[in-house]
Amino acid sequence: FATPLFMAALLATPAHAQSTASGSMAVNALVVNPLALNVTRPLDFGRLLTSTSRTIAPAAATSGRIELVGEGGSAVTVTLSMPSQLSPTAGGANLPVGAWTYVASNSAALGESPVSFNAGATGNLAISFQAATGTTKIYFGIGATVTASAAQPSSAYTATGQITAAYADL
Repeated sequence: FATPLFMAALLATPAHAQSTASGSMAVNALVVNPLALNVTRPLDFGRLLTSTSRTIAPAAATSGRIELVGEGGSAVTVTLSMPSQLSPTAGGANLPVGAWTYVASNSAALGESPVSFNAGATGNLAISFQAATGTTKIYFGIGATVTASAAQPSSAYTATGQITAAYADL
């Protein structure tokens, strides 16, 4: 009878709390390649007559082309800020430019449907590099329409657009 009573008392006695505990935790990091933005071709409307307009599609041979190079599997945000007019080099009235469009693709063929945007800064375009790892590219095509008035001076016309890209998760 004493042995079962002793065993019951032993089981009913609370265990003493431990004064220390230990564990392990993994510590990780992933270093990614920096972004590089390469303008591979300017948007070129070529020659046009007064009282005419010319539209260049984003996948056309004279569209503006950009390659964004970065880490595969990463999300990026891109902002496009394009001019609303081109300035003449010889003086006179500016040449209006509008109806801006872009195509962004993981393929240089740019087969996707064009997306319209305003001449000023677009909101952040959310885009991801398709390849899972390693360095990869996103290709952009940029197009627009210029409209020359009947009194448009004969001149070369220029302006500069701004493209900004950043990793979304850094």
